[in-house]
Amino acid sequence: MKLLKQFWWILPLAFIAFYPVTLAGGSPYWSGLLIFVGIYVILTVGLDLLMGYTGQISVGHAAYFAIGAYASGILTAKYGFSPLGAMVIGMVLTGIVAWALGRPVLALKEYYLAMATLAFNEIVVTLIIGLEWLTGGASGLRDIPSFSIFGLVLSNHVHYYYFVWAIVIIVIACSLAVVRSPFGRTLVAIHSDEVAARAFGVDTAKYKTRIFVLASVFASMAGSLFTHYMGFLAPDDFGVLTSINILVMLFLGGIGTIFGPILGAFFMKLLPELTYQIHDYELLLSGLILIIVLVFMPKGLFGIFTAIWEKMFAKADK
Repeated sequence: MKLLKQFWWILPLAFIAFYPVTLAGGSPYWSGLLIFVGIYVILTVGLDLLMGYTGQISVGHAAYFAIGAYASGILTAKYGFSPLGAMVIGMVLTGIVAWALGRPVLALKEYYLAMATLAFNEIVVTLIIGLEWLTGGASGLRDIPSFSIFGLVLSNHVHYYYFVWAIVIIVIACSLAVVRSPFGRTLVAIHSDEVAARAFGVDTAKYKTRIFVLASVFASMAGSLFTHYMGFLAPDDFGVLTSINILVMLFLGGIGTIFGPILGAFFMKLLPELTYQIHDYELLLSGLILIIVLVFMPKGLFGIFTAIWEKMFAKADK
């Protein structure tokens, strides 16, 4: 049991490794479902760094998802860039936008910060619709090529599945390294008491901006992966509803945990498979789930699983 407690992470890795050839049964649909889960894990883990560890509210995370997606889509579909190069350019562009926006916006607090990030999300969607000559407007951007690495085209759904989840694992590993470093401990101090952290000489604006940029770059990466899997982009994919869904995934899984968002993304992406008959009420359902979690499950699904896990080992040790 001690060995299992120490190496518990082997179980989810085994699930990810064997899922396409076992539970998915080689089905493009079921592999595709887990590809979407992986993309949303990247989005939600980045938001967790910003909200869960630094305490900065963002209700417009889908804006950076959109910037990465459209940058990658436009560069590959219209200008012949390689998908990998377009992804990198999209991440750099998103990082610059986040850095320019970060300092003034993160100076705001609570509701004002939430409204500013929400407004930015709406501005990005409005620009996507307005710049029809570049983005395709409301009709969408078409003919986006599949992802390719050094000439190897990942058009097979199983290949793309493993590619996406390899990036997910790297993102999670990087995020864990960040939160366990002195930089991460400073973020937690800012979250606990920003005034006290500033009194001890911490440049809080610099730290908040840096983590804001990192979270945005993760979202941009997720956007590129989404683009080349779908082959088509529409503004509706990046609206406020998407930002709300990312928030619900974060709180449902367990904010400030890194691993919690994985559970939240799994639950929220698999939920429509069970409730497809009431998909018109998706926003209402997301709101109800968020309220229930905030009131009755403040530590989210990860908190529940952690409590059960610890009780199991406590009984085994007796």
